[in-house]
This record gives sequence, C-alpha cells and structure tokens, in this order.
Amino acid sequence: MAACSARPTIRRCGLCPGARAGQAGLWENLLTRFVRLREQATRLKSETWQAIDAEIKEHPAPKDSDSKALSRLILGKWESPRHDYLYRADGTWTMLPADPDTTHGTWRIDGNQYSDTAATDPPQTSQYTIILISRRDFVFADQEDVFYEVRIK
Repeated sequence: MAACSARPTIRRCGLCPGARAGQAGLWENLLTRFVRLREQATRLKSETWQAIDAEIKEHPAPKDSDSKALSRLILGKWESPRHDYLYRADGTWTMLPADPDTTHGTWRIDGNQYSDTAATDPPQTSQYTIILISRRDFVFADQEDVFYEVRIK
C-alpha cells in the first residue's frame, strides 16, 4: 500500500502523514471524518461506502509509526460489525463473550503493520496495514478490504 497517492482529497490539503511536522492531529481528524461518513453510508445503505473505503486505503498510518503507542491504544474492548473483541496488554485477543471455546489468539503491531494469529489448528496469521487507531476507532486494511472497529465503553 502506498504511503500516499496523488489523489486530490487529502494530498492537496497537505495533511498526509509526514507532509509537514505538527499535522498528525489534522490528518487523524480528517480520517476520522471519513470513518464517520463511511458509517453514515452504511446506515443509509448507500453505495458510497465503497468509494470511501478506496480513499481511506490510500492513506495508511506512517510506516514508522510508534508501535508501542499504537499498541497501548488498541488495548481494551472493540466492536466490529460482526463480533466484539478484547485486546490485552500481553499480546492476546479474544472474541467476546469470552468462554473456553471462544475464538482467540495473539496480536502484534510493528510500525503501521498489525498482525493477528488465530489459535486454530493450524494457526492462521493475517497481516494488515493500519489506517487509524484512536481512542474511538481502529481502522485497518488488507489487500482487498477495510475493517472498522469502534471502542466499547
């Protein structure tokens, strides 16, 4: 995934990560707006969600993102459209509600790369590029799809 494309929506604003020092907060705010637009498009059953996903994928978090800071942000309970998850500080995750038979595994963040391994036989590891991790949103993508999780309070 490219660090930034020549697409005009964000690039022209100069808000891409690394464009200028001190603009990371502006970049996060703009991506958060895209996430809220995506939620609205989904609620309204509008086909615009696909265009929003395509745009969001063009603007991943910087490759040299602070892995420790992002790892701290991911800790806690998150809700996706299909399941809820708990990410723990020891690098493990569990699908909620947690019980002995619940899907679980390990997770890791390295720069802007998020990977998780499901404790299955054989183990299944997935690799993603982080778009945004904030107090409210966790957005990440693989080669085809964008995934959205919202923190559970």
